[in-house]
Amino acid sequence: INNSTNHTSHGIYSSVDGGDTWSLSNFNPTNIGYGGLGTNFEIYTIKYHPTIPDLVFVGTWQGLYRSDDNLATWTRIETNTVITDIEFHPTNPDIVYMYDNYYWGANQNVVFYSTDQGLTFNTSNTLTGNNDATCKIDVSPDCPNCVYVASNNGLWKSTDSGLNYTLISDPSPSSAGFAVSDVDDNNILMGYVDAEMSTDGGLTFNQVTYWSLGNTNGAGSGNQVSYDTSTNYIHADVQEAKSINGVFYACTDGFLVKSADNGITWSVLSEDIGIRMNYNLGVSQSNHDRTIVGSQDNGTSVNTENGWVEMYGADGMEGLIHPLNDDWMVGSWQNGGRIITHDAGQTKSTITPGGEDGYWIGPIFYDPNDHMKLYSLAENVYTSEDFGETWTNIGTPSFTGTVKFATIAENNSNIIVAAQDEKIELSSDGGVTWGDIKNNLPNYSITDVVFDPNDDNTIVVTYARYQTDNSKVFITHDQGATWQNITYNLGNMPVRSVVIDHTDASTIYLGTEIGLYKKAMLDNTWSLYNTDLPNMSIKELEVMWGSNTIRASTWGRGLWEYDVFGRANYPSITKTETTNLPTIQSPKEGVDQLVTSTITYDGTLTSAYVEWSVDNPTFGNVISMSNTSGDTWVSDTPLPDYPAGTKLYFKVFAVGDNSDITETYKFMYTIEPFEYCVTSGESANGNLYISQVDVATMSNTSVNDAYTYYSGSLVELDLNQTYTISLNANTNWSNNDLGAWLDYNGDALFDDSELIITEPGIGNFATANFTVPVTAKINETLRMRVRLGYWDSPILDPCGTTLGEVEDYPVMISNNVLSTPDELVIEESDIHISPNPTSGQIQVASDLNKIIAVKLFDVRGRLILEKSNKTNELSLNLDGLSNSIYIISIDTEHSTIIKKIVKE
Repeated sequence: INNSTNHTSHGIYSSVDGGDTWSLSNFNPTNIGYGGLGTNFEIYTIKYHPTIPDLVFVGTWQGLYRSDDNLATWTRIETNTVITDIEFHPTNPDIVYMYDNYYWGANQNVVFYSTDQGLTFNTSNTLTGNNDATCKIDVSPDCPNCVYVASNNGLWKSTDSGLNYTLISDPSPSSAGFAVSDVDDNNILMGYVDAEMSTDGGLTFNQVTYWSLGNTNGAGSGNQVSYDTSTNYIHADVQEAKSINGVFYACTDGFLVKSADNGITWSVLSEDIGIRMNYNLGVSQSNHDRTIVGSQDNGTSVNTENGWVEMYGADGMEGLIHPLNDDWMVGSWQNGGRIITHDAGQTKSTITPGGEDGYWIGPIFYDPNDHMKLYSLAENVYTSEDFGETWTNIGTPSFTGTVKFATIAENNSNIIVAAQDEKIELSSDGGVTWGDIKNNLPNYSITDVVFDPNDDNTIVVTYARYQTDNSKVFITHDQGATWQNITYNLGNMPVRSVVIDHTDASTIYLGTEIGLYKKAMLDNTWSLYNTDLPNMSIKELEVMWGSNTIRASTWGRGLWEYDVFGRANYPSITKTETTNLPTIQSPKEGVDQLVTSTITYDGTLTSAYVEWSVDNPTFGNVISMSNTSGDTWVSDTPLPDYPAGTKLYFKVFAVGDNSDITETYKFMYTIEPFEYCVTSGESANGNLYISQVDVATMSNTSVNDAYTYYSGSLVELDLNQTYTISLNANTNWSNNDLGAWLDYNGDALFDDSELIITEPGIGNFATANFTVPVTAKINETLRMRVRLGYWDSPILDPCGTTLGEVEDYPVMISNNVLSTPDELVIEESDIHISPNPTSGQIQVASDLNKIIAVKLFDVRGRLILEKSNKTNELSLNLDGLSNSIYIISIDTEHSTIIKKIVKE
């Protein structure tokens, strides 16, 4: 633990108040002559004597240290040894055991024992059959003179306090986790991937836990059910184990667990403790509440506004989130495997390019100027123009082997840097050809590389050596032609990650071995920026522009965030979206794209606005935004409409009352043709098709075809009316899936909210009622899609091909009860709204019926206000809404009335 700037004090820390405060003991590099950053000195174990006060033993890479005054002073008892385990006789305070794991030594097949409280040690007789395998020691008060020694090659037992050993189990389970019960030494736990228990003193072992959720005692209904109900799942890889009062405790790669019944059942103790060993993370630039992160042996996880989603297992690595569509994410597993999700981790599929292995944490990133374009680097450079659906091998760096770290310039996407160990190369043609830019950099392994988002010529690289080389951070301002050492006052602190923020100062942040450091680009001194952050190794850093936040993935303490330096009180743009989020099919030409942002601020916002540009991110064109309600701001006009193929770029700006201006990341999308997604069915045996569709007055007897658009079968509907849809299939197989969508808003997309019937596994008939929303587009030709699938087909996906059949129908929605441009009249009611137009408050009154509920929608169909009542009148406050036209839906006891309101 270290919180200093010069990093000269490292060693054993102690606390006398339960861990609230810590102080460095005298056992430190200055006093012992070993250790500290710049050396390879390691401490493997610290053991206090259970009955003799202040007697402590420290097992290290340089032998055994003994102190009888709580580390005020000490004696080095053993040299040329690597002491990895220490135990004490349960009843005789003079006897101490230890194990020497020095690879080049001669002690791996013996156990050291002392009969004088650790002042001198003797070696036991040989552990026959161990063959230099690493051993662990345990003892039990149930048999005080017994010593148990375990390795991957056997289990041995001594009954004479550690002098002679008998092999009692061969082969034995793995000894990574090893514990003997302290109340009954017949009960012994051993194992690694899975745990095994012996109840006969180690003669036989039986498996008691299962790393695969599909093999647990709760399996059968999916992994989540297995996880929730299994009593023999403790995650893979038991690293440590201990018995205390007959209860077995185990540390796995996933949990701290315990069993009170000798391994029969287990419970998790660490569920709510943030101790994951995270590798890399990806932030959402459009939604502050979303992050994807990969962790050691706990896979890829997604944090959303609704909590964590466990997306994928194995070892989780690099991840990214589409800047504007926060449902679209890519995660990774070890050695460059890729997975994609289009629903924030709920479902996923594999998209690994090329079938080749990459580095343990294989680099992947999106093009900052074309967000559907991805880069994945292994031995080769792969690009995808469709967010990972298809990949192309475009080039290879000149060095041999896999790329370990890579990044792309923010402003010119043709500039990419890739590094492997000490080698570093730059491509100026998007990854096709490469050139060496190492020049005067040291011959050490690079741990991260990043561009200045404000200057594509500026690159920073980091190193994580422990040696006293004063060479941890280097910078270039000419794309690698020359490099400058900017380690400055960091000294010998290993640096593992780096990021540069988007502020005018281009502040550099370093994720180090123990803490976060920062400096402005032009400064020459690093300062600790570690407020409330645990002193942990920081694996990766990313900046969220709109919320002025920096996030850090730590090795053992989870995920953390803090303010970008100097911007704690700036406006925070926490969420930004367009009417249609970018996908492969959208947004489409001819469909208005309004920009909506959530902006929080302690002061008073002076203004919010959108800047946009076409085909390149130059910006400058301005659209003002208005506060519609609460923290919600909406662009006063849509982003401009251009032909299909045009790239549209925009940023959102929020101006505070102290000239503190926040800007989002540069968002973009490519305008797609106004076409419905391609879909089809395929009937393997010729009789899996839709036979009849009935909606309102339209009734169609259909034919057997993979896909048909029945242009002559018009579905005529009225606004705010309820209808019945009935679907018939030609076959009565019980596993038929029937569903239908209606594109109410006319954007050539079938959203989840437009699903009007879904019946998986229904048989040959399905029916449902649906109500045409008051915000549906009227007097334009829309489309209804009907789909028949079979046996768990993707019935909730209106696109693509699957077994069955698809039919499309034209739809026309009318407003036939409209008597004037401003009012819908239902004869059973007499509704009054005043004043209309209004500048704020309105009164809604009914002469005949009680008002049950009132809903206010904006022109996009979004619910703005909702109020329930059971009187003849109520009031609504529109003070916080922008001047615009709104639609109000009024439910009375006998009818629903729709009217328009003008706010001015």
